[in-house]
Amino acid sequence: MIPLEGIIGGPIPGGCAALIGVLVGRIAKPEFYFVENLFGIGEVVGAFAAGLLFAGRWKTVFVIYVALLIAFLLHPIARVIPLWTLWDVYVACLAVFPAAYVTKKVFDSKPDPKTLLPAIALTSFISVELDVMVRIFMLIVMGLYQVYPIPIELIPGVFIAGAFVTPLEAMYTTVMATIVGVPILISLERTGLVRWPFS
Repeated sequence: MIPLEGIIGGPIPGGCAALIGVLVGRIAKPEFYFVENLFGIGEVVGAFAAGLLFAGRWKTVFVIYVALLIAFLLHPIARVIPLWTLWDVYVACLAVFPAAYVTKKVFDSKPDPKTLLPAIALTSFISVELDVMVRIFMLIVMGLYQVYPIPIELIPGVFIAGAFVTPLEAMYTTVMATIVGVPILISLERTGLVRWPFS
């Protein structure tokens, strides 16, 4: 839902929808470690970014990525974490450029499956990976790793495991959002009941 909330709602409404979802979800089923409930902020930022991309404000998304990456790389703990483990985040950061091109094509002509499919796919991938990057920022830069009973020596292992698991989760989300998103946006466009994005 993260990408679709931003794509349909736009940056602010989409981000607010994600925030409401995060709050309701965490209240209904809170995480075992209280601090993990805070990671829902990543979902809000991801939806916000999806809205920005479909609003043509891709530069802002790129700046957010670069700022988070630099903050992470400058942190002392980054020295013990294999930097290749964030390969999917690097790819998503660079994917902002083709995403800017394909999302612009959506609005240059009447939206159709041929233009929407790559736009939604790239936007979904970028927004989900930004969610991941925000969580990494909170975990390392903001020091939330100290809450977990995990020695610093084991943190590299966590990132190595994540380098294989996280991209699979991102691809699954991207595929599902694209499969669901294309027909939804086409239907909204044809019926004219709702203009998207809202803002």
